[in-house]
Amino acid sequence: MSCFISSGVAIGCSDSIGGVKKIYVGGQSGYTSGYTYSVDGSVTGATDSGDVSYYAFDMKRGVSSYVQTTTKNYENGTVYWEQVLTAVLNKMDAEKRNQLKILGQNDTLQILVVDQNDNVYVMGQVNYSYLSGGDAQTGLALADRNGMTLVFTAQEQEPSRLLAAPSGYSGTTPEALIAAVFTGSTIVG
Repeated sequence: MSCFISSGVAIGCSDSIGGVKKIYVGGQSGYTSGYTYSVDGSVTGATDSGDVSYYAFDMKRGVSSYVQTTTKNYENGTVYWEQVLTAVLNKMDAEKRNQLKILGQNDTLQILVVDQNDNVYVMGQVNYSYLSGGDAQTGLALADRNGMTLVFTAQEQEPSRLLAAPSGYSGTTPEALIAAVFTGSTIVG
């Protein structure tokens, strides 16, 4: 593989917004593998090994984020990308507490992150994601958040890939795109 760039990047239009809209968390008795890619490296297909379901978690606008940090060691000739998702869930309750416990015990999560621009990122595609931290709090003042902050981390050899429409795709929503790419998975929510 060549390490030389073959094109530049134009500034483009100022037509995007920040934040995470929704995440889909998968981690069952199977895993998603067998990815197919478009020419630009986007994921256009995926096959499952075993029983895989992706469960939706809706995010409030302006409180959740997805960050990829490049870490390079020049002397050792290594580079990797740390992917960190901070997901905020409002209003603590028994159901969220039980999900938190299960998520904390599973070290092989694959997460699909839908941003506010309806781009879908694959987090932990090869080395998986895990719940690395967070907190649950009642707040202090009446207007404070009562809820949980979940921090998921993955470390990958490449930056997150985006999902792209497979051949023959005619959907218009991130949920339809996820269902078209992850055809063997169950998408819940």
